[in-house]
Amino acid sequence: MKDIIVWAIHTPTGTLALVTAVVAMFARKGRARHRKAGSWFTVSMMVMLVSGIAAAYLKDSIIDMMLGAFVMYTVFTAWLAVHHKKNEAGLLEVIALIWVVGFAITAFSISLSWRGVESPLAYLIWGGLAILCAFGDIRNLYLSGLSGTQRIIRHVWRIGFSLVWAALAFTDKIVKMLGANLKTMQEEQLLLIVAIPTMAILITILYWIAKILFFSHKRFAGYG
Repeated sequence: MKDIIVWAIHTPTGTLALVTAVVAMFARKGRARHRKAGSWFTVSMMVMLVSGIAAAYLKDSIIDMMLGAFVMYTVFTAWLAVHHKKNEAGLLEVIALIWVVGFAITAFSISLSWRGVESPLAYLIWGGLAILCAFGDIRNLYLSGLSGTQRIIRHVWRIGFSLVWAALAFTDKIVKMLGANLKTMQEEQLLLIVAIPTMAILITILYWIAKILFFSHKRFAGYG
């Protein structure tokens, strides 16, 4: 059952998410093509993540379930950042805040029972990141929504974070198809299959953040 979910749902929707993300990144921002690609990315990512959590549950992998739950949050809040009109926030933002606070509490609780947990430090890091995101959500609600460059930066970094993990999940499937794992792969294969694609996404996201903040500030300041 787990393999059916992974290869019939999780992998195809993850591939679609990566393709639509590339289209969205290179399409003119705010135009119809960018919005449509972004919508397809959001839907495909959510389906991929739900199926991934189901597969992780079947193989009893708590860390994969937690990772899926957190990336669902970043995808959802990235979509929310541009779904609403500027200076607008509501019930969906409150639900997202409750979700990420619940995630943080769960992550810290798992980390504290470190004797029976693999990689307790990972849960501690995830919990800390969730708390930082929660502070951002509280600020967003306090201001009744963000506008201008703050709003776009929130959208870009959360999409970027989600996309990096989608790429890592995709490369993991390629590695498994080759009948290998990260520990046994040659350095050249690791570089071509995992490192270069992931770094390319990170560089692209950092490029857009720098462009929004320093080179196209006036253009994005009135976005919405």
